[in-house]
Amino acid sequence: MKRREFITWSTILGAAASFRISSAEAKQYTDSYVNIMLPKLENLRRLSSAIVGDLPIRVNVIKVADTIRPASVVVKGEDPFRNMTLARTVYQLEFRKGSILLDTGMDLETHRTFGKTEEPYYPENYEMVQKAMLSANMIVLTHYHADHVGGIVRTSHFADVASKVWLTRDTAQLMVNKPHKPTVSISQENVSRFNVVDFDTCYPLAPGVVILKTPGHTVDSKSLYFKLEDGREFIHSVDSGWSMENIRSQRMKNASWVNENEFQLLAQYKWLNRLMYENKDLIVLCTHDNEQYNTLIENGILGGGLKT
Repeated sequence: MKRREFITWSTILGAAASFRISSAEAKQYTDSYVNIMLPKLENLRRLSSAIVGDLPIRVNVIKVADTIRPASVVVKGEDPFRNMTLARTVYQLEFRKGSILLDTGMDLETHRTFGKTEEPYYPENYEMVQKAMLSANMIVLTHYHADHVGGIVRTSHFADVASKVWLTRDTAQLMVNKPHKPTVSISQENVSRFNVVDFDTCYPLAPGVVILKTPGHTVDSKSLYFKLEDGREFIHSVDSGWSMENIRSQRMKNASWVNENEFQLLAQYKWLNRLMYENKDLIVLCTHDNEQYNTLIENGILGGGLKT
């Protein structure tokens, strides 16, 4: 897609969220966004081969904390008396010779800023993330929220790992100018030690790995496609939904403190459902879905724990 088209549709979808439109107009916006902005799977596959080399052999995951919220907050229209656990996870792509870390979790102090009561935190898992940062070849930040960037901002190993961090210019600017939580404030000088890049819509990161811009949850949100050596394919939707229920039922979150672009997210939900329908073996990951986290580890689809 040309940059002009990207900017035009981002502007239209952003503007649409600020005034009332009919359901027919909303459907037109989301359909157009899916068709113009979000890539077909064959395009992601082709782009994933742009960098020659061995494909990842495994997807690993660990959670550093849990957040408990009413289902009605996680998914609009759900039961307010049913609680849902949101896992605060970090994913890792393991290669035969190295690894890529997808986000960095958060420390305990940052975790405590997310709620009014004490909620589960797993310090031994956070320590594993810190070790995985030291051994990683690349550390990708998908967006500026504290539970994704806290591990790098608060690390005691900053001098050793900063040169591995990969992020886009909008994420870098938000981290400096609009930190998500007071605990993750960072200076421009420190951010300048990261690898700050920009691209229009999709970008090959490594053999078998593509990152794509999917604004909606935040203006700088990204998702990822990856293909493993054994042929399995994944879309990591990151925070497009807090649960796969958001994605499958195409319903928004219902949290008053979250400022999201409904049209962009509904388009992403439609896109992800289309991909899953057309590609039965495609695995869509959702960062905070605790049920999925447990099930995929139990079934051996994800490795439980990070390679350090």
